[in-house]
Amino acid sequence: METVSAGVLESDFSAQASDPSAARLDSSASNNAVAEDAASSASPDSSGSMASGLTKADQTDGVDAVAKSKDALGSEASGQRDAASSAEYAIAGQASESATATSAAVANSLAVSPSSSTNSKESSKVPVYRLYNPYTGEHLFTEASSEATNLIPLGWQGESVAWFVPGSSSTKAFRLYNPYTGEHHYTTNADEYNYLATIGWRQEGSSWLSSDEEEVPIYRLFNPYAKRYTHHFTKDEAEYNYLATLGWQKENIAWYGASVPSDGWFVTSNGDELDIQDGVVMSDKVVSNKSGQKRYLTSAGFVAKGSTWSSPSNGCTYVTSSDGTITQTINPRAGLDYCWLKDSSYWSGAGVVKELLMNKHYSKGRYGQSISKIVIHHNAGNLSTESIYQTWQTRAASAHYQVEGNGTVGQLVLDCDTAWQAGNWTINIQTIGIEHADYVDSNGRWRMTKATINSGARLVAALCLQYKLGRPQWGVNMVGHNECTSTECPASLAVGGSQHDEYVAKAQEWYDKLSRL
Repeated sequence: METVSAGVLESDFSAQASDPSAARLDSSASNNAVAEDAASSASPDSSGSMASGLTKADQTDGVDAVAKSKDALGSEASGQRDAASSAEYAIAGQASESATATSAAVANSLAVSPSSSTNSKESSKVPVYRLYNPYTGEHLFTEASSEATNLIPLGWQGESVAWFVPGSSSTKAFRLYNPYTGEHHYTTNADEYNYLATIGWRQEGSSWLSSDEEEVPIYRLFNPYAKRYTHHFTKDEAEYNYLATLGWQKENIAWYGASVPSDGWFVTSNGDELDIQDGVVMSDKVVSNKSGQKRYLTSAGFVAKGSTWSSPSNGCTYVTSSDGTITQTINPRAGLDYCWLKDSSYWSGAGVVKELLMNKHYSKGRYGQSISKIVIHHNAGNLSTESIYQTWQTRAASAHYQVEGNGTVGQLVLDCDTAWQAGNWTINIQTIGIEHADYVDSNGRWRMTKATINSGARLVAALCLQYKLGRPQWGVNMVGHNECTSTECPASLAVGGSQHDEYVAKAQEWYDKLSRL
């Protein structure tokens, strides 16, 4: 990691964590989400809303209503993507690719013939799944469980079912993708849909239907402080009202959903199985169906079928058959679920290990992956464990360990969990991240103290022994942050850096010594 000035870390992913648009809307079991840090450190900009309202009365004003969107997109288009981090777009781009792959399935799901009875009307209802991208702050809404299945292993987080929609209706909701900012937008306004396409948005077709009976209102909000991920949609009136108190602008009703189906097992026309209890779709839970078969309800709310899923709450990995039956449960998580270092013989005599575990900005478990490498970082500042913890409270980033200037080591994320540290999700779930304090020397170069080098190298050796990674070797079981994504981190410890060779040699020296214990 890097800073522009000592003590202020550069996020691995996106500075949007300090804007309302990037604050996560944490969902409860009933998907009643509330923004945590929505109004912190935000400053207004000239971006405008795409449309100021989407009730039926507004449909005739579509072009005028979206005129402001040209500034919101056009002024950002030329430089926005280059300014964004590679991790952000790797994950956001997957949503766009996934949308293309699933558009036919979505279109087919919208073509349900009108039902003639209450039972058929009930069974034709379609869930819309809600996903959250912790790197960008975007919420994605999709009818396609296949899209959720593709995106969640890549780092998106399932937030159960956002709402249900009818299987038949005369009103369609459309989805668009902005290739410059990585965000998605949804509208029933055909004028808005077509106008946005003229200024660079990609049309992704019909996503779902709006209830002609106006059963359940779905609200739309606009964030005037953000330049991207500017809109949010929710059926929860409490969330709608709360976000307004944080600066979001209410844009009335976007469309109408359908009521939640009756309690019990619900099977969609596409074969998705959901368990509804007390009007709430269950998620991230192992349950039994009517035949007594154990099923895993994913974080998006549907039964996992023919796939492998990791639970974000307990870290277990579930392997499922094509009919949804759990065939294998992998537990415990890869990596130890406690601070083992402080009691390890590998650390004997090395001093106290601080424990200050993050309460956010990391992911539970390792999604079925084992630890294979260690990623080396520098702070670009002489930070303590406590100060880096405070920095990561408002930055969407974290690492497992911090090595301070005096050699003290702190643990901030357990080894069994995934730190947001490499700028690459695939690497994140397979690695341990170590941060190192440093300072600027008289020549204007980043340098580390001898104590930092010694403790960091010993920590690398201890981890290599603990997880049987072999003798420390750069490019094999230890890499620099700059080899995972575009960055200058780890500065002096990077290949060619002034302290690289010393660090690697010291790690190997410690490994040889500790391996004889």
